[in-house]
Amino acid sequence: MRFLGSSSLPVRAGVIRGGLGIAVLALVVGGSAFAFASGPSKVDTAILQMEQVDTRLSAMPSMVGTVAKAATERGNTEASKVAPLLEEAARGSFKASDLSKEILDNLAEADDGKVDPGALSKAAAAFVDGREKIDEMYRSQDQAKAKEIEARVGSAEDGPRITQLADMMASPDLAVETALTAQVMYASLEAASGANAAELTSAPKDKLQSELQGVVTSLRGKTENEKPLPKDVARMDEKARITFALATLSSQDLSVLTDFYQSEEGKAKKKALVESYGKASDQANTRMLGEYFSELATYLKANPRSQQ
Repeated sequence: MRFLGSSSLPVRAGVIRGGLGIAVLALVVGGSAFAFASGPSKVDTAILQMEQVDTRLSAMPSMVGTVAKAATERGNTEASKVAPLLEEAARGSFKASDLSKEILDNLAEADDGKVDPGALSKAAAAFVDGREKIDEMYRSQDQAKAKEIEARVGSAEDGPRITQLADMMASPDLAVETALTAQVMYASLEAASGANAAELTSAPKDKLQSELQGVVTSLRGKTENEKPLPKDVARMDEKARITFALATLSSQDLSVLTDFYQSEEGKAKKKALVESYGKASDQANTRMLGEYFSELATYLKANPRSQQ
């Protein structure tokens, strides 16, 4: 079952299969690019804008409802009851402004001053607009637009560099982090319905914290039976989504973005972004689990299950 649904516009095989399965990203990040800040460099804010860092982080609490729905459909009768506890924990843990600042600080360390901030900002704005056009294409099921985009992706002139650029961007890696958080949420809802739920919530705080960190680490390494969305599917779907968005850009903007992501600074900043985002994600997920299980303990005392 695809997490958050999928679209079915017919497009060229190999570009996208089964639609944008991580419509987590159509729903999660649809069209809400944040404005350039005055503090960080234009280059770094352009990167965060293109890779949708702030909006991905901001959307984590709203993802709980969809994860709970997926869990309920698979027979978890407790999921909808405890989902509000998890959503509140996610809201307190995924503070986008704080996490984005940490990420920006890491990006700043990779500066070499050779990138033209004006040209990159212009291309970034065009790419964000392209994302919004693709989101609208799927919402409206615009077959004509889909064929137009497909033709450009398949063209001999622009197709190869569009595909190459999609491979160089950080967004597929960040989509994996979104899928990981969904898996952490799903596992926490499953734990609430398990036979050892009371034991988990009554464990000593230091022991529980260690176990919760282990949960995130275990799920990060898991490659089979991933619920509700496999990480490799999230990566594939996001790559398809940005491929389509890149196909809306002018040749000049494509060249600017390609030059940036191929540059030493671009590579260093992508590496810093992926690493710092992953670290922030792990910390936020662990904090979310801690707050959730603390509240779950209170909930279970007030609502004991018969089997307990």
